[in-house]
Amino acid sequence: MVSVFAEHYFLFPVVALALAGVMVLLCRWAFSKAKGGSLVRRVDDRPAERDAFGLLTDIRTVANYNEARVLVSRLKDFGIKATAAHTKDGWTIYVWPRDEAAARGLLDHS
Repeated sequence: MVSVFAEHYFLFPVVALALAGVMVLLCRWAFSKAKGGSLVRRVDDRPAERDAFGLLTDIRTVANYNEARVLVSRLKDFGIKATAAHTKDGWTIYVWPRDEAAARGLLDHS
């Protein structure tokens, strides 16, 4: 069997360690809390604009977090995917556009 590194047997461990080091540095950068922020989590705790959530549609805004979680839980009990986000107006409940009418109807009648 012919080995790729047969002539340079010391090269494989050096290359392996270098690649492992690069991976460690990339992970530290990606998951860091540095000034520039993280690639994988939101580090800005300020309230967002109501229209900053892409395709999600806002259906109701309430004053506090607990009330928002109760409404989200009620929607989820009926099979409607929902979430709450802290916006400048309070805590806003968001659903997908296809569930908007059902979610509004459910929250308006309960």
